[in-house]
Order: sequence, then C-alpha cells, then structure tokens
Amino acid sequence: MEYRSDGSFETRLYRLEGSSEAGWRVFRNDKLHLSFGKGYVLLRARSCGVCSTDLARRFLPFPLPQIIGHEVLAVDQANRRFVAEINASHRSLGQDQVECAYCDHGLPTHCPQRRVLGIHDLPGGFGPFLLAPRKGIFEVPAQLSDATAVLMEPFAAALHAARTILPREPRSIAVLGTRRLGLLTVAALAAERRRQDLSFRLIGLSHHENLQRMARALGADEATPPPKPPITQPIADIVVDTTGNPQGLELAVALADKEVHLKSTHGQRAAELDHLTEAVVDEIELGTFQSTAPQSYGRLCFGSSTRPIVLWQSQEPVPEWVDESMDCVQEKDPDRARSALARQRPELPAADLAVVDHAAGVDRALRPWPSQEEGLVRARGRIEVNGISASDGPLLQALAQRNLELSTSRCGDFKQALALLKNDPGLSRELPRLITHHLPADQLSEAFEIAQGPDSIKVVVEHEPLE
Repeated sequence: MEYRSDGSFETRLYRLEGSSEAGWRVFRNDKLHLSFGKGYVLLRARSCGVCSTDLARRFLPFPLPQIIGHEVLAVDQANRRFVAEINASHRSLGQDQVECAYCDHGLPTHCPQRRVLGIHDLPGGFGPFLLAPRKGIFEVPAQLSDATAVLMEPFAAALHAARTILPREPRSIAVLGTRRLGLLTVAALAAERRRQDLSFRLIGLSHHENLQRMARALGADEATPPPKPPITQPIADIVVDTTGNPQGLELAVALADKEVHLKSTHGQRAAELDHLTEAVVDEIELGTFQSTAPQSYGRLCFGSSTRPIVLWQSQEPVPEWVDESMDCVQEKDPDRARSALARQRPELPAADLAVVDHAAGVDRALRPWPSQEEGLVRARGRIEVNGISASDGPLLQALAQRNLELSTSRCGDFKQALALLKNDPGLSRELPRLITHHLPADQLSEAFEIAQGPDSIKVVVEHEPLE
C-alpha cells in the first residue's frame, strides 16, 4: 500500500530484485521505479509504528508516491529480529572508501547523499519487505519484547533529545504534547535522570487525563494541562515541543524560560518561519547575535577548518572581533555565498554559523534553493539573528527580547538506546503500554485514521508471517 500526495493509500504491485553485493532494483507495476547501489540488505517487516512524521508525510519535500513507515521491527531469513536505523549513508552502507565530510567526521545521519527509510525513496516498513543499510541494522536482544523493539526508532530519537539538552543542567524540563514522541521523551529524560543521578523537575503537558497518567507512570514528576493564554510567565527552563503541529511551537516559546527544544517535523509554516522542519532535519541551533559580548564559537569548528566559518548576511557591519576570531564570508546571494564557502572549506561548502536579519534571513540560510534539500549552514551548525522586526513572529521576538534559544534534534543512536533499555528492565517493560492499537498491515488507512484521533497513543501495524 503506497502513500500518495493527497494523504490516501492505494495498492500497487511492487517487486524488489537484487542483492547486497550487486545493488537493487525496485519495480512498480512491472516498471522500473527506483535503483539502489550496494550495501542494502533485504528484511521482512514484522511490525511498524505510525508516527507524526508519517501522518504529515505529504507535507515533506520528498517524492511521492512511496511505501512509507520507518519505525520498523523486521526479521531476516533466519527469523532473527532486527531494528533498522533510517538513514542510509555511505558509512551505514559500508562505502568506507567514499569521501564525505559528514560521514568522515562522525555525522553519517546528515550525509547529503543519504536515503531515508520510508521517508525519502527507500521503501518502508508499511510494506512487507524493506531495504536497510547493512551496517545500520541491529539484532534485538532476547530480553526485549517485540512491542518494545518496534518503539526503538522513536525512543532513540527521544534519547538523543534528552542527551542533547541535559548538559545545560536545567532545573526543570517540560515536555509539551505527551502523546507518541512526547511520552517517549518523558521516558528518556526520566531514564537519563536515574542513570546520571540528576535532580531536575520533569513536567508533562497534555490536555488528556490518560496521557497525564501515562506521563507520570513513565517518570514525570507532574503532569497537567498546558496553561491557557494569556501566559504571563515561563513554567520551565527548557520546553520540548513534540506536538507535531505548528501551534505547539508558539506555546512552547511562551512557556520556556531559557530554551525550546524542537522535535516536530510537520513540514508546515510555524512562528512566521517556513523551514523549521528543515532546521530539525539539519539539527540547527537558533539564537540572537550578541554584538558586544562574543560567545565561545570554537565548538563550531568542523572538518579541516581551524576556525569557525561565519556567513555574514546581516545589514549591520561585521564587528572587529568576528574578523579576528572567525573566517568570515560576507555575501547575500546564495550561489556566490556557496562558492565563497567552498573556497574556505572545499569538502563542505557551508558555514558553521550564519548571522542574518529577520525571519526571511533565517529561511534563506536554511533552504535558499527551492529545488535543493541543503542550506548555507552545515548540519549541527548555528544561525543567529542580528535584526528583528515586529512582524518576525513570536519565536524571533523571544530570541531578541528574552535571549531564548532554540535547539533541535532528529534521529538517535540505536546502540545507545538498546544499551539503555537492556540496563533498565523496568523501562523496557513499561514502554509497550504506549501501544494502544494493533492492526493488520492491510488496514493501513484505518490505522492512520485511528492514529489521528484522540483515542490512541501509538498505533502499530503488523504483517502476516510468511508460510
């Protein structure tokens, strides 16, 4: 059942031919549809979870139709259970000889040539078979149930968020939208609090009493409805937005004292910005440029660079200390900017930091070319805003007026997630409570309808075993 641009499903005949050594061809209705190179292994899907990204798939900038689904539990020919990381990069495919700035420097999930399981080209887990990168599959330990294993991809993403924000040593963290990803984020934060012996207060925010109870069961100290406008003061140092809708971000901005951590990838305009989903995909930080008090930018050095590379696109003059401490490129035209950045760092023609004006400058730095899924700032880089007007929306207003920060995170590390669950048996037993509905895979449309309704948390579709 393939997903189409209007959000519907239609059944089509797909056939996969090939091998890990020779590459693969995907036929759709007996016509060649896609081709993939070496390094993919064929697995049989056992079950696959429905997540907010699936529900919003038609808004994402990747070709449709497609067999989607990326929260997969699969088996090989020997019936061994595997979970699969979704990013098929050079390194996860075993292409170690290929030079890639991101793969070579420990960021393979941001490889610009990657395919993404069930999201970008690669047929996903809502079909009976999938192609996964051979170095990106991990056998499920015997002590973990199928119901825990099928949650591995979103739990790894939640754990990545927790480990991204906890070094800030917050006194309090609120998770907004404690449903699918939100409850997993509560669980990951609580697990890290136990593991690291931390003492921050953890708050779950949801309008639904059943989700509040679940948040408390997974480790939240408090679970309440979010405050109603007008909101006069923050409720936590950091607010994690997992709502999966544009309105969630504006509420998170109002509730956060120091930082909003954005996990939502709904593909829609939010807080007067067009490309915040792309910011999450690239794991970009967003803040305000401090013209009189330079921050420590040394951590932004990447690849062959010995100093951070800053792309200056603000109308304000470049401060002297910027020229002294960073390699500065002043260019507003995207094509000329990329050429200048390539001269600074040939293996990765993108800035570590961009300084821009207004919401339009943020969007232009994130995705300046309509037909290309790349920006002027490298993955895990930073954008700082130097000029803001009243029309720039609540997020940029909060950055300027309250010195709020926006951080983001995307995919997690399966090895870390599996290790944590093996060492926290209570959590591994508790997670399956999130699964409220099981449906056969041929009822995928019904599964999506249920997942969008108020009575579900996690919906999982299951494939019939082969005879």
